[in-house]
Amino acid sequence: MLSTTLSLYMKLFSFRNLLVSFSVLFFLFGGYVGYLSALVDQDELIFLQRVDAVSDKDRLEKQLARAKSILDARRRAYLRRAETFYNSLENEEDEEAVTFSTTGQAQQSLDQFWTDSRLEQNERVLLTALQEEREDVAFFEDEVETLEQLLAREFPEEELSIVASGDRSRRRVSDALRRLFELLDKQKELNEQRQVALESFSYWERYPQPKPDGVDVTVFNKGSGQKELQDVHVTQISTALAIMPQDFDGRLERLYIVYGDPEMRRGMSGVGVVFMKGEELDFFRVLVHEFGHIYDLHREVTQGEKSEFYDGQYRLFIQDPSVQYYQFSWENNYERKAELSAFASSYGSTDPFEDFAEAYALYVLQGKTFRQWADEDPVMALKYDFLNQVFYGRTFVSQQDYLSRPYDVTMLSVDYDQLLKIDG
Repeated sequence: MLSTTLSLYMKLFSFRNLLVSFSVLFFLFGGYVGYLSALVDQDELIFLQRVDAVSDKDRLEKQLARAKSILDARRRAYLRRAETFYNSLENEEDEEAVTFSTTGQAQQSLDQFWTDSRLEQNERVLLTALQEEREDVAFFEDEVETLEQLLAREFPEEELSIVASGDRSRRRVSDALRRLFELLDKQKELNEQRQVALESFSYWERYPQPKPDGVDVTVFNKGSGQKELQDVHVTQISTALAIMPQDFDGRLERLYIVYGDPEMRRGMSGVGVVFMKGEELDFFRVLVHEFGHIYDLHREVTQGEKSEFYDGQYRLFIQDPSVQYYQFSWENNYERKAELSAFASSYGSTDPFEDFAEAYALYVLQGKTFRQWADEDPVMALKYDFLNQVFYGRTFVSQQDYLSRPYDVTMLSVDYDQLLKIDG
């Protein structure tokens, strides 16, 4: 009897230990899953942004290398033809041939022939062709400069080391999980872009606009070589310019529309120059964002006390209105001092320049949403008041209500019929 009881007790004891072991394992497994979930939830967006940043930097560097290579080849070809043309008109047989060292020097020398009525027809044709080649060189000069500015601004050296090394805790999230998040985000973004593009297309067809005056719009087709600006883009450019602030005129010098370049970013901006991808579904909304950069990069102040903010290698002055805006949320180019609720989008929280451009786009494209967020966050209220002064009190209507921040403002749906109704 005793042995039976003891045996039963031992079995119960073993069974209880087994239950305890299973409980501990289940608890540890649940804790590990919870830990992974916490890792993902805690900083998922920052992680994805860093992954995107690495690919963006690689794409930008490849695009910059390609642009430099094309620029070098076309510059040399232009200089060679310019020298031949100039020497054929100017030099005597016993004089040494002129050699141009820069495209600017060649252009300046060729300018003297534009009004020369003595030129023969074939010489006039050659001169016109040279001018077109110079414009082609100027396009790639602008593209190289803009790409260099983007790399310097968006990927500063101290940030690159962080991005390259990565957070060790982030690496503990599986690659499969990361790819799943990326796939879902990309699929959602693509579906939203397509839907918005379909909704807005009828608007641009109903209200066609003529080509705008006062801004040089140049078309480049890297696929077929045809230089045709689509009517829908003419209307969108003219409409965007018409709703810009009163002092926007003169800030935009050149607008390039590029077709046939699948590797190009949706839009890029330098001082006075904008590049737009012609196939972009969100063309108008991206254009408004890039116009925000143009307004921001005007560099209002050229002297005074220097600030902690840099645009590439150029150090901005404290008295610059843009610096006053940056200081709402930033200590310098890299250190934020505001919560994510103080930004128009997650993308806007990546640096002061995107902060400005995203808020600028939000003010135009989703004025009602901006006003609601301004009521909920004091820093957003400061930004709204700043942009309200930029637009001289002009506000825009939007019927949509958004509770959470998007990755970027161009992902928000826009009712164009409502957008162009003015509040004040």
